Parts: sequence; structure tokens; C-alpha cells
Amino acid sequence: MSFLFSALSGSAAKDTQSGPETVAKLVDRATHSTLLEDRRAAVLGLKAMAKDYRMLVGTSGIPVLVNVLKSDRMDVEIIKAALETLNILCGYDEDQDGKDGREDLGRMFSEVYTKDPSNVTILLEILEEFEFYIRFNTIQFLTTLLETCGERLQECVLTSPIGIARLMDLLDDSREIIRNESLLLLIALTSNNAEIQKIIAFENAFERLLGIVLAEGASEGDIIVQDCLTLTLNLLRYNVSNQNLFRESSCIQKIPSLLLSHSVMQDARGQPVPVSLTHEANVWTSQKIINAELILELVRILVAPNSPNTTNNQKIMHQHAILGPIVELGMSSRVHMRVRTQALNAVGDVIRGNMANQEFLGKYVVMPTSKGNPNEIPTSAILCLVKIALLGESYALRASGAYCFQSFVFNNQDNQLALAATLTPPPFDNHNNEQIGEAPVLSPGSLAISSVLGWQVSKLDPYRTWFATVLLSHIVSENPRCQEMALSVKIDDSDKPISLLHKLMYALLVAVREAADIRVILGMFSFLATWLFGSSQAVKEFLSEGSNLQFLIEQVNASSGVDPLIQGMAAYIIAICHEYNDNSEASFTQASLQSLIVSRIGGDVFMSRIERLKDSKYFQKASLSFAALYLQAVDLKTMPEVYFDPAYVDLLKSSSGKIERRNVFGVFQHCLCRTNGAGCHKPKRKGRHYS
Repeated sequence: MSFLFSALSGSAAKDTQSGPETVAKLVDRATHSTLLEDRRAAVLGLKAMAKDYRMLVGTSGIPVLVNVLKSDRMDVEIIKAALETLNILCGYDEDQDGKDGREDLGRMFSEVYTKDPSNVTILLEILEEFEFYIRFNTIQFLTTLLETCGERLQECVLTSPIGIARLMDLLDDSREIIRNESLLLLIALTSNNAEIQKIIAFENAFERLLGIVLAEGASEGDIIVQDCLTLTLNLLRYNVSNQNLFRESSCIQKIPSLLLSHSVMQDARGQPVPVSLTHEANVWTSQKIINAELILELVRILVAPNSPNTTNNQKIMHQHAILGPIVELGMSSRVHMRVRTQALNAVGDVIRGNMANQEFLGKYVVMPTSKGNPNEIPTSAILCLVKIALLGESYALRASGAYCFQSFVFNNQDNQLALAATLTPPPFDNHNNEQIGEAPVLSPGSLAISSVLGWQVSKLDPYRTWFATVLLSHIVSENPRCQEMALSVKIDDSDKPISLLHKLMYALLVAVREAADIRVILGMFSFLATWLFGSSQAVKEFLSEGSNLQFLIEQVNASSGVDPLIQGMAAYIIAICHEYNDNSEASFTQASLQSLIVSRIGGDVFMSRIERLKDSKYFQKASLSFAALYLQAVDLKTMPEVYFDPAYVDLLKSSSGKIERRNVFGVFQHCLCRTNGAGCHKPKRKGRHYS
């Protein structure tokens, strides 16, 4: 005993023996001493030397420490010391591990410990002990092992018959720090292992986690709510069986209660009264914002596009009126912008492809937030979405509004037709219209049109025009009746009304000549291409004005001074005009259009313009939804590099393949060959027109 205490206290022993000798003595005493006090002192000595003699203590001491955990379970102090020593040995030391070519000792010792799965089972058995320091240090050590050799620890936990159940029991621990640390361990354990996710879910995880969330105040709770929600998301994300269990356990019905505030209102007896998160008394702290975003992320996971569970979950949400509180969050100016953004994205997912939910949003009326403001009037939710997309405070919020609008018309031609009927702008002398900026509007469609045709008013905000073109594109996309209705729209801002199509082309021509922001130009091109696609009548109207085609050819044929993206867009529209040309416009039949392209541009150049557009990094990035692309805009003062609506990208990719299959480009090549004789050779290049 005297030797052991001198080894711990220091100088006398250090003068008489070296560190390695001391470690060897301590290991021997911890192994062979019959008295618990001697073994305890030896383990404390190993703990004291683990930092400075990590390699020695680890290589010779780990088996001894494992044996201590097995045989001395009843002694709190020795178990605590053993766990703390193991944590030092297996943890990552940023000053030593992996530096200057040195071995990562933490990873090495973790692999040694987890090589035998029974060593992990010992830790899980120890968790049965209620003593605070034993539970706390066991959780800490398990977390360390998960950080240094995560996959191996997950395998060991799965082989243990009591593993998951013992970890889940920690959620019922009344001591907050134990519960919090166990949550962090479970979050890390479930981050990338579907089997562990399933087992935990069947341990009544959803009911227990949501129960904690509600007991802690839901969105108004502290970090414990955030951890519970994060673990819930881990269990649900990409896990179809767990999503089924969540729905079958009636947990979806609990979501509205998560979106209530319980601290801002009280009744006459001083009892809390639940109110909406849009209530004027709500204060949006940073923690409350995070919690609300996670609750809305939970909704989004349950109705993610293309998930097999989405349809059923959308029906349940409609039956239990879950959509209303989320719409209210997204539309209210009192709600923090980040929460509004997530709420609108959630609304978009809930209504996408579900006619009942789409109808609910179409009938929803947003009430004024200020009762005493006569300028605020009840407004349809769809008009509010258009305003958010065009005038929102950030790109993220605007993208979420546009996504929600897109979801409203997704696979719903009736909604497209209803919006197409709003394209006609109000008379310019009507002073009773609602005002937004400088443009009088009455409807979603006319507001979007005014933002496109009046792009010069908002030069400093090109995304106002860009989002307007996105909304308009979704109104007319692949809907012949809507395309025809748009053709009948006349812009009455002069003595002679002009069709919307030609007015759009004029605005595009001016934007190109004045070198407007590329987003404005590409947005107009995208709307035009979507409008013309599949509509012979629209193509006929477009070709009736010869200058339209001339303008497109000039853009495609320019050897310099024109952005390649613009050239590709112009070439694609020409291809659409050829594909859907019914030859009713005598001046520009398919044959004459082919001849014009070959003689003025060249077939190879024409095709290369479209291929270069498709290969552009901006075009490739747009394969994501623009609701996701807003993550690029980290600085609210800068604009993200988002130039294309993903729906337009899909249209171009799919239709260009269709056009190729129908041999349109092959016809161009054939004409090219005929103009150069019997052989099929490329024509001589003239200047820099061929690139």
C-alpha cells in the first residue's frame, strides 16, 4: 500500500524507479492483489499515469481494466476510475494522435477494446447501476468508442441482447445530465445504421421522445428538445419501416401540439393557455428557432417527394388538420424568417401531388396581422406566395415560396387553369387595385407578369424577375389549355393592345441589348421555351413576327459578346419552333426553318450551342430543387449562382433527347450534307462562327 500511494503522490517514487517500472508494478498489483483497497489504489495509479505513459498503460493495462469492470462491479470508486482511465486511453488526443507521423493511439486502443464484443456488453450491463458517476462515465466511454471506431461499436451493440434496451432505458433517468448525454450517444449511434434505427424505434422510441418534447415545452424547450427531435429525425430519415411505425403509432396526430406556445398566455387561474406560434407575444430566441425548424423538418421527412409513405402520410395530415398551423407559420410576418422558410417548404411537400391538400391551400385566406392597419386586408394564400417569391426578405424565403407555388400546381391542371385565368393584368387607370411596389395587381398571374415586363424597375433585384418567370412557367407547363389562354392575354399599355407573347419578346430583346443581369435574361428564355413547348399555336404566334426568329439566330450565331448560356437557350427555342411547327406560317415552315439554320448558323454549331448549355456548371447544379440551392446563399447580402429552375432543366434534358430521337438534328445534318455534295462533310468554317 505504501508503495502505491508513493507512486501516486510522486517525487519519492520517481527518484527510485522509472515510469515504465511504475506502470508495470501498478498493473501487477491491479491484477494480483487480493484486497479491494490495493486494486483500487492501483487503478487510480494507472489513471494518474495514463496521460504521460499512454502507450505503456494502454498495451499492458486494458486487459486488467476490463477484468476490473467484470469482477469489481460493486465498488463505485474502482469502476469509476477504470472507466475514466479507459476513456483517456481510447479518446482522441489532439496534441499527440496522428501528429508528426505518430500513431493514432486512441483509435488503436479502441479497436483493441472492441475486438471482443463481450467487452461492450460489459459496459451495457454496467448501465444497469443507478449510481450517477458509473452511468455518466459509462456513457462517456461509449461515446468515445463511437467517435474512434463507430462501425465496430455499432456491430458490438447489435450483437448484445440487452444493448439497445439498456440504452433506451436511460431516457427515463430523472437526472437531466444522464438523459442529455444518453441522447447524444443515441444520436451518434443512429446516424448511419438502419438496423439500430429499427430496433430503437421498436423500443417505443417515438412515443417516449415526443413525450419528452411536449413535457419540456415543445418549441419553447431547451437543448433537450433539440436533441430529442434530432434523434427522432435520425430514426425516420430514409427509413421506410420506421415511418410506417410512426404513422401507425398515431404520432403524426401529435404534430399540431408541437406547434403551439404554452408560455405566452394564461387563463384567469394562471394556467398556461396554448396559442399559435404566430401570436404577437411570441419571442423568437435562437433555441426556439432551431426547435421549430426541426419540428417542420419532421413534417418534411414524412412527406418527402418520391417516398412510398408520402401519399398515406399526406392523407393523415389532411384528416387531422395539420396543414393549417404550418401554412399560418409560413405566411405570418411575425414569425422568424428561417422558420417561415422551413414552414413554406413543408407546406410544399404536404400538398405536392395531393389534391385535397392543394384545395385546402387554394381556399386558405391569410388574415391581417395588424387589426388597426386599414391597408392590410385578407389575402388569398396563393397571392401571398407570389408576393413572397417576388419580394421576400431573402433568397431562401423566396425559393420556399416559389416551391410551394410549384407544388400547388403539380399534377393539378385545374389549379393551372385557375391561375392562367389571372394572367390578364388590370386596367392601368384602375385606382382601386391593391398596390405592391409600383405595379397595380389584382391576382397572382398579373403580379408575376408585371414583374417580368417591368424588369427595369427592379434592376438591383434580378431574382424578382427570375422568380416571376419561374411561377409563370409552372402555370403554362405542359398544359395546352393554359398555353392557349396565355396567348389570348393582351397588354393594354398603349393605343394598340399587344399580345403577351410579343410583349415578352420585346422585354427580352431590350434586356439583352441593355446587358441586364443574366438571371433576368435566362428567366425570360425559360418561360418562353416552356410556353412554346408542345404548343403549335404558340409557335405559330411566335413565328408570325419575323424579328423574333431573327433575334434568336443573332444570339446563336454571335462569335463574341454573347454568353454561351444565352446562345444555348436561343438554340433550344429554335429547335422547339421546328419540332412543333405545323407549317401554317408560310414564311417559316419546317423545311424553310431547316434551310435557314443550315445557311445562317450551321448544323454543327447549332447543336454545339445546346450541348454547351447542358454541360454548363450552372445547368448541372440546377438538378437540385431551387429550394435546396438556396443553401449556397450564406451571405444574405450576396446572390446565389442559381440561374435555372430545375423543372426547366428536366424539360430541356428530356425534350432534347426526344427531338434527337425524332431526327430533327439528323435532318439538319442531312441538309448540311446535301449542301456540300454527295459526301457528308462539315462545311468550311467562316470566321469565328463555328466554335
